Amino acid sequence: MRVLLVRPTASGGLAAHVDQERALLAGAGHRVAEAPVRIRERPSPRDDAATVAALRRILHRAPEPVAVHAHGLRAGALAALAVPRRGGHRLVVTLHNRTVGGGLARGVGAALLRLLARRADIVLAVSPDLAEDARRAGAREVRHAVVPAPETPTTAAASTVPAAASTGDAAEEDGASGDRAGHGAAPVAESNALTALVIARLAPQKGLEDLLDAAALLRDQGLRILVAGDGPLREGLEARIGAEDLPVELLGRRQDVPDLLREADLVLSAARWEGQPVALQEALRAGRAIVATDAGGTRWVTGSAALLVPVGDAAALAAAIRALSDPVERARAEEASLRRARELPRAEDLLAQLGEVLAPAPLGW
Repeated sequence: MRVLLVRPTASGGLAAHVDQERALLAGAGHRVAEAPVRIRERPSPRDDAATVAALRRILHRAPEPVAVHAHGLRAGALAALAVPRRGGHRLVVTLHNRTVGGGLARGVGAALLRLLARRADIVLAVSPDLAEDARRAGAREVRHAVVPAPETPTTAAASTVPAAASTGDAAEEDGASGDRAGHGAAPVAESNALTALVIARLAPQKGLEDLLDAAALLRDQGLRILVAGDGPLREGLEARIGAEDLPVELLGRRQDVPDLLREADLVLSAARWEGQPVALQEALRAGRAIVATDAGGTRWVTGSAALLVPVGDAAALAAAIRALSDPVERARAEEASLRRARELPRAEDLLAQLGEVLAPAPLGW
């Protein structure tokens, strides 16, 4: 099978997912190439026109039909403009993130979604809300995107934990792992307090102000919250933590997330939107109890194993954390996590989906 991958300029989960796809397809004997284009976060008439022209040239010169797999809204729309309606080429688009910004940005995003939805053979979505958006935009076939967590080392001596799958087209789609990639901070101090771990980029999407609101409600509950990650909100978060004497510690970039997971009593996510968060897949595999907001594709990852609360509801988040302070309830949640972990998708599931959705491009190059 001949496959052409089209990706935006992105890091974090989206980049890791495309890298995983490319490796899996190549390992299975398919001929896969990546389009030599640069798709920026924001529209650029000159660059976008060059991208469409480059994709058209590649497809025009191809000796036989190609399966084009574009990742992200803008990459998908530009690929939709480039892939000819005749010639047997196939277009699959994976949607990784919601359009954020003001009314103009959302309007442009809706127009791009309509364009790609009506031209793509299949749209894959990393969350149920993105799937519904694609259907409303006129997509012929929409499926749940398989996003397995890359296999991770189990010791702190191993290399950096792979990227999280909270991905999309915006800069803040850098998942927590980009923040885990730097030099580790000092080891976590011993404490008898209940320890909750958050693995997240310090960006608005992650709902960290809501997390601090919950921490304020739990200030006298014998809880400490450790946040592994870095990002643009760090200075403001540190200022609020100090001013309100909140039981929250920002650890910065860490390489030893598997060890942090083993030390934690539970894992928290206050995200306002997620795709299929790899950090929570890692928490499930580590057998940790989880409290998370019911955001985006989080439920697709956790199933019934996590205590899910409404997005932006700090009181509900605090109540769920308080419930898991009971050792018996926490033990039940840990068992549920391990059961759910056995159901999570793996690399072979992604490869099977790719083989299905990218067909019927013919075998051979």
